[in-house]
Amino acid sequence: MKLLYALLLAFVPMVSLRAALPPEVTITKPTKFEILRDGIVSGSFELSPGKKLEVVDLVDDYLLVRYRNANGRVLPANTDLPPQAMDEEMGQAKSGAPRPSAGRAANAMERALAGKLVHLEGGSLRPFDRKQLGGVKFYALYFSASWCGPCRAFTPRLVEAYARIRELYPEFEVVLVNHDQSPREMEDYMRGDAMQWPALGWTTIASAGEINSYGGDGIPDLVLVDENGRVLSDSYRHGNFVGPSAVLNDIWKILREYREQNPRT
Repeated sequence: MKLLYALLLAFVPMVSLRAALPPEVTITKPTKFEILRDGIVSGSFELSPGKKLEVVDLVDDYLLVRYRNANGRVLPANTDLPPQAMDEEMGQAKSGAPRPSAGRAANAMERALAGKLVHLEGGSLRPFDRKQLGGVKFYALYFSASWCGPCRAFTPRLVEAYARIRELYPEFEVVLVNHDQSPREMEDYMRGDAMQWPALGWTTIASAGEINSYGGDGIPDLVLVDENGRVLSDSYRHGNFVGPSAVLNDIWKILREYREQNPRT
Protein backbone atom coordinates (compact mmCIF):
# COMPACT_ATOMS: atom_id res chain seq x y z
CA MET A 1 0.00 0.00 0.00
CA LYS A 2 2.86 2.41 0.78
CA LEU A 3 4.29 1.71 -2.65
CA LEU A 4 0.99 2.56 -4.34
CA TYR A 5 0.69 5.84 -2.50
CA ALA A 6 4.25 6.75 -3.42
CA LEU A 7 3.47 6.05 -7.04
CA LEU A 8 0.27 8.07 -6.79
CA LEU A 9 2.22 11.13 -5.68
CA ALA A 10 4.55 10.72 -8.65
CA PHE A 11 1.61 10.95 -11.03
CA VAL A 12 -0.05 14.16 -9.84
CA PRO A 13 -2.32 15.73 -10.90
CA MET A 14 -4.80 12.89 -10.51
CA VAL A 15 -7.77 11.66 -8.53
CA SER A 16 -7.52 9.21 -5.65
CA LEU A 17 -7.23 5.45 -6.00
CA ARG A 18 -10.53 3.61 -6.22
CA ALA A 19 -11.25 0.19 -4.83
CA ALA A 20 -12.83 -0.92 -8.11
CA LEU A 21 -9.44 -1.00 -9.85
CA PRO A 22 -7.60 -4.36 -9.91
CA PRO A 23 -3.99 -4.55 -8.65
CA GLU A 24 -2.76 -5.36 -12.15
CA VAL A 25 -3.89 -5.66 -15.75
CA THR A 26 -2.66 -7.55 -18.79
CA ILE A 27 -2.02 -6.02 -22.20
CA THR A 28 -4.44 -7.57 -24.71
CA LYS A 29 -3.25 -5.86 -27.90
CA PRO A 30 -0.12 -3.99 -28.99
CA THR A 31 -0.12 -0.65 -27.21
CA LYS A 32 2.04 2.39 -26.55
CA PHE A 33 3.39 2.76 -23.02
CA GLU A 34 3.90 6.50 -22.42
CA ILE A 35 6.56 7.15 -19.79
CA LEU A 36 5.62 9.75 -17.16
CA ARG A 37 8.09 11.82 -15.18
CA ASP A 38 6.64 14.36 -12.74
CA GLY A 39 3.28 13.88 -14.44
CA ILE A 40 4.69 14.78 -17.88
CA VAL A 41 5.08 12.40 -20.85
CA SER A 42 8.85 12.05 -21.48
CA GLY A 43 8.92 9.19 -23.99
CA SER A 44 7.23 5.96 -25.01
CA PHE A 45 7.78 2.36 -26.08
CA GLU A 46 5.63 -0.46 -27.42
CA LEU A 47 4.23 -3.24 -25.26
CA SER A 48 3.13 -6.57 -26.72
CA PRO A 49 0.10 -8.61 -25.60
CA GLY A 50 0.59 -10.62 -22.44
CA LYS A 51 2.63 -8.02 -20.54
CA LYS A 52 1.39 -7.41 -17.00
CA LEU A 53 1.23 -3.93 -15.53
CA GLU A 54 0.79 -2.78 -11.94
CA VAL A 55 -2.25 -0.48 -11.71
CA VAL A 56 -1.92 2.90 -10.01
CA ASP A 57 -5.05 4.83 -11.02
CA LEU A 58 -7.50 5.70 -13.77
CA VAL A 59 -7.39 9.35 -14.88
CA ASP A 60 -9.14 10.91 -17.87
CA ASP A 61 -8.82 8.45 -20.77
CA TYR A 62 -5.70 6.72 -19.45
CA LEU A 63 -4.80 3.96 -17.04
CA LEU A 64 -1.82 4.98 -14.91
CA VAL A 65 0.45 2.00 -14.42
CA ARG A 66 3.93 0.78 -13.49
CA TYR A 67 5.89 -1.57 -15.73
CA ARG A 68 9.19 -2.85 -14.33
CA ASN A 69 10.87 0.36 -13.15
CA ALA A 70 8.88 2.76 -15.32
CA ASN A 71 5.84 4.84 -14.38
CA GLY A 72 3.52 5.51 -17.29
CA ARG A 73 0.10 5.34 -18.85
CA VAL A 74 -1.72 3.18 -21.39
CA LEU A 75 -5.17 3.15 -22.94
CA PRO A 76 -7.56 1.00 -20.87
CA ALA A 77 -9.09 -0.43 -24.07
CA ASN A 78 -5.80 -2.20 -24.76
CA THR A 79 -5.90 -4.04 -21.44
CA ASP A 80 -8.18 -6.51 -19.69
CA LEU A 81 -9.40 -3.84 -17.27
CA PRO A 82 -12.86 -4.92 -16.08
CA PRO A 83 -15.74 -2.82 -17.48
CA GLN A 84 -16.99 -2.01 -13.99
CA ALA A 85 -13.75 -0.14 -13.28
CA MET A 86 -14.45 2.12 -16.26
CA ASP A 87 -18.00 2.58 -15.02
CA GLU A 88 -16.60 3.75 -11.70
CA GLU A 89 -14.45 6.37 -13.44
CA MET A 90 -17.39 7.67 -15.45
CA GLY A 91 -19.58 7.94 -12.37
CA GLN A 92 -21.88 5.15 -13.54
CA ALA A 93 -21.14 2.45 -11.00
CA LYS A 94 -24.12 0.59 -9.60
CA SER A 95 -23.46 2.10 -6.19
CA GLY A 96 -24.46 5.45 -7.63
CA ALA A 97 -21.37 7.15 -6.19
CA PRO A 98 -20.80 10.58 -7.74
CA ARG A 99 -18.00 10.95 -10.21
CA PRO A 100 -15.01 12.86 -8.74
CA SER A 101 -14.98 16.48 -9.87
CA ALA A 102 -11.30 16.16 -10.82
CA GLY A 103 -11.88 13.07 -12.94
CA ARG A 104 -12.22 14.87 -16.28
CA ALA A 105 -11.55 18.32 -17.66
CA ALA A 106 -14.67 20.46 -17.73
CA ASN A 107 -14.06 22.72 -20.71
CA ALA A 108 -11.95 23.17 -23.83
CA MET A 109 -9.05 24.96 -22.15
CA GLU A 110 -8.86 22.46 -19.30
CA ARG A 111 -8.74 19.67 -21.86
CA ALA A 112 -6.00 21.44 -23.81
CA LEU A 113 -3.94 21.97 -20.64
CA ALA A 114 -4.69 18.74 -18.78
CA GLY A 115 -1.53 16.94 -17.69
CA LYS A 116 0.75 19.59 -19.21
CA LEU A 117 1.12 22.16 -16.43
CA VAL A 118 3.79 22.74 -13.79
CA HIS A 119 4.26 25.48 -11.19
CA LEU A 120 6.81 26.66 -8.67
CA GLU A 121 6.60 24.86 -5.36
CA GLY A 122 9.34 24.93 -2.78
CA GLY A 123 11.63 26.72 -5.21
CA SER A 124 11.38 24.15 -7.99
CA LEU A 125 8.87 23.16 -10.66
CA ARG A 126 6.27 20.56 -9.71
CA PRO A 127 3.17 19.22 -11.48
CA PHE A 128 0.25 21.63 -11.20
CA ASP A 129 -2.93 20.27 -9.63
CA ARG A 130 -5.51 20.72 -12.38
CA LYS A 131 -8.27 20.97 -9.77
CA GLN A 132 -7.06 24.54 -9.30
CA LEU A 133 -8.41 25.32 -12.78
CA GLY A 134 -11.92 24.58 -11.59
CA GLY A 135 -13.98 27.72 -12.07
CA VAL A 136 -11.40 29.46 -14.27
CA LYS A 137 -13.16 31.18 -17.16
CA PHE A 138 -10.38 33.42 -18.50
CA TYR A 139 -6.86 32.32 -19.44
CA ALA A 140 -4.01 34.71 -20.29
CA LEU A 141 -1.49 32.73 -22.36
CA TYR A 142 1.88 34.41 -21.90
CA PHE A 143 4.45 33.60 -24.59
CA SER A 144 7.77 34.76 -23.15
CA ALA A 145 11.45 33.95 -22.48
CA SER A 146 14.25 35.08 -20.20
CA TRP A 147 16.51 36.08 -23.13
CA CYS A 148 13.87 38.49 -24.48
CA GLY A 149 14.51 42.07 -23.30
CA PRO A 150 10.92 43.33 -23.80
CA CYS A 151 9.69 40.22 -21.96
CA ARG A 152 11.93 40.96 -18.98
CA ALA A 153 10.60 44.49 -18.93
CA PHE A 154 6.93 43.46 -19.03
CA THR A 155 6.97 40.36 -16.81
CA PRO A 156 7.29 42.28 -13.48
CA ARG A 157 4.22 44.31 -14.46
CA LEU A 158 2.29 41.13 -15.14
CA VAL A 159 3.46 39.57 -11.87
CA GLU A 160 2.25 42.61 -9.92
CA ALA A 161 -1.07 42.75 -11.78
CA TYR A 162 -1.58 38.99 -11.41
CA ALA A 163 -1.59 39.17 -7.61
CA ARG A 164 -4.24 41.90 -7.64
CA ILE A 165 -6.34 40.33 -10.38
CA ARG A 166 -6.43 36.89 -8.79
CA GLU A 167 -7.58 38.40 -5.50
CA LEU A 168 -10.51 40.09 -7.20
CA TYR A 169 -11.17 37.60 -9.99
CA PRO A 170 -10.36 33.97 -9.10
CA GLU A 171 -11.96 33.10 -12.45
CA PHE A 172 -8.71 34.31 -14.12
CA GLU A 173 -5.44 32.47 -14.63
CA VAL A 174 -2.14 33.05 -16.46
CA VAL A 175 -0.31 30.21 -18.24
CA LEU A 176 3.31 30.67 -19.29
CA VAL A 177 4.34 29.27 -22.67
CA ASN A 178 8.10 29.48 -22.39
CA HIS A 179 10.51 30.07 -25.29
CA ASP A 180 13.81 29.55 -23.47
CA GLN A 181 16.47 27.11 -24.65
CA SER A 182 16.42 24.70 -21.70
CA PRO A 183 14.21 23.65 -18.78
CA ARG A 184 16.76 25.11 -16.36
CA GLU A 185 16.48 28.53 -18.01
CA MET A 186 12.71 28.31 -17.83
CA GLU A 187 12.79 27.40 -14.14
CA ASP A 188 15.29 30.15 -13.34
CA TYR A 189 13.12 32.66 -15.21
CA MET A 190 9.99 31.71 -13.31
CA ARG A 191 11.79 31.68 -9.96
CA GLY A 192 13.71 34.90 -10.56
CA ASP A 193 10.58 36.86 -11.50
CA ALA A 194 8.45 35.18 -8.82
CA MET A 195 5.86 33.84 -11.25
CA GLN A 196 3.03 32.33 -9.22
CA TRP A 197 1.08 31.13 -12.25
CA PRO A 198 1.39 27.72 -13.92
CA ALA A 199 3.34 27.01 -17.09
CA LEU A 200 3.39 24.40 -19.80
CA GLY A 201 5.87 21.73 -18.72
CA TRP A 202 9.09 21.88 -20.72
CA THR A 203 8.59 18.49 -22.40
CA THR A 204 5.02 19.34 -23.44
CA ILE A 205 5.61 22.73 -25.08
CA ALA A 206 6.55 21.47 -28.55
CA SER A 207 3.60 19.08 -28.71
CA ALA A 208 1.00 21.51 -27.33
CA GLY A 209 -0.14 22.52 -30.80
CA GLU A 210 -3.53 23.80 -29.69
CA ILE A 211 -1.95 26.20 -27.20
CA ASN A 212 0.95 27.20 -29.46
CA SER A 213 -1.51 28.12 -32.20
CA TYR A 214 -2.45 31.22 -30.18
CA GLY A 215 1.09 32.59 -30.35
CA GLY A 216 2.05 35.37 -32.74
CA ASP A 217 5.23 36.00 -34.72
CA GLY A 218 7.24 37.23 -31.74
CA ILE A 219 7.40 37.66 -27.97
CA PRO A 220 6.31 38.96 -25.55
CA ASP A 221 2.86 37.89 -26.62
CA LEU A 222 -0.11 37.90 -24.25
CA VAL A 223 -3.36 36.35 -25.44
CA LEU A 224 -6.58 36.33 -23.42
CA VAL A 225 -9.01 33.51 -24.18
CA ASP A 226 -12.18 32.32 -22.53
CA GLU A 227 -12.77 28.82 -21.15
CA ASN A 228 -13.82 27.62 -24.61
CA GLY A 229 -10.65 28.90 -26.24
CA ARG A 230 -12.20 31.96 -27.92
CA VAL A 231 -9.72 34.82 -28.25
CA LEU A 232 -10.87 37.94 -26.38
CA SER A 233 -7.70 40.06 -26.67
CA ASP A 234 -4.36 39.59 -28.44
CA SER A 235 -0.99 41.33 -28.62
CA TYR A 236 -1.27 40.96 -32.41
CA ARG A 237 -4.24 42.63 -34.06
CA HIS A 238 -4.86 42.60 -37.80
CA GLY A 239 -1.22 41.74 -38.38
CA ASN A 240 0.07 44.55 -36.16
CA PHE A 241 1.85 44.14 -32.81
CA VAL A 242 0.14 46.26 -30.15
CA GLY A 243 2.00 44.66 -27.24
CA PRO A 244 1.06 42.82 -24.04
CA SER A 245 0.28 46.02 -22.13
CA ALA A 246 -2.76 46.57 -24.35
CA VAL A 247 -3.98 43.08 -23.51
CA LEU A 248 -3.41 43.66 -19.79
CA ASN A 249 -5.62 46.74 -20.00
CA ASP A 250 -8.27 44.68 -21.80
CA ILE A 251 -8.06 42.00 -19.11
CA TRP A 252 -9.02 44.49 -16.42
CA LYS A 253 -11.87 45.84 -18.53
CA ILE A 254 -13.25 42.43 -19.49
CA LEU A 255 -13.06 41.10 -15.94
CA ARG A 256 -14.82 44.16 -14.53
CA GLU A 257 -17.62 43.70 -17.06
CA TYR A 258 -17.79 40.01 -16.18
CA ARG A 259 -18.10 40.80 -12.46
CA GLU A 260 -20.89 43.29 -13.08
CA GLN A 261 -22.85 40.52 -14.78
CA ASN A 262 -21.73 37.84 -12.32
CA PRO A 263 -21.50 39.32 -8.80
CA ARG A 264 -19.56 37.33 -6.22
CA THR A 265 -21.72 35.82 -3.52
